[in-house]
Amino acid sequence: MVADKQRLLVIYGALKYRGIYRHHQDFDDLAQQAMGWYAEAYRDFPGSPEKDQSSFSHYAFQRIDWHLKDRFKRQKVRANHQRLYLDAEVNDENASEWLIDSDCDAALIERVAAQQLWRRLWPYLTQKENSYLRCVIELGLNNKEIAERWQTTPQAVSYVKKRVIEKARAIYSAPPNIA
Repeated sequence: MVADKQRLLVIYGALKYRGIYRHHQDFDDLAQQAMGWYAEAYRDFPGSPEKDQSSFSHYAFQRIDWHLKDRFKRQKVRANHQRLYLDAEVNDENASEWLIDSDCDAALIERVAAQQLWRRLWPYLTQKENSYLRCVIELGLNNKEIAERWQTTPQAVSYVKKRVIEKARAIYSAPPNIA
């Protein structure tokens, strides 16, 4: 009985951590998937889940959280792609050129979208901000790695990142120029 309560606590806790509550439209499906991920974590746990319940709970929670994060990231990429497709207003003749196969690697789609964003932002960014985007998009570096490369602190890199995000929001929220 305690094991069942612990299992449900881990599963529902991971869902809640990602903002998925009982009123969420996909709650039942995600809870069912989370139970499967919990079973996988039980199978893959290095050691005995019964003997080290605390470590296992943390391990299972993290596994479920990673799966949820990955799922939402893929959904976001697909939604962004659909939005880009609709915004492009392509006609039926060349629509096949714009559609991306659903089996296509989500990372590739994300990278292409990031490069398109960079091209649009480039004229509005400072040299340092462009350097930041190059490090993130082309080199795949995180803030800590960029800080080491620039010989500065991660906080300074975070400040540059914040400025890039603010400029991107300003550019994308501005009404389009119709002349």
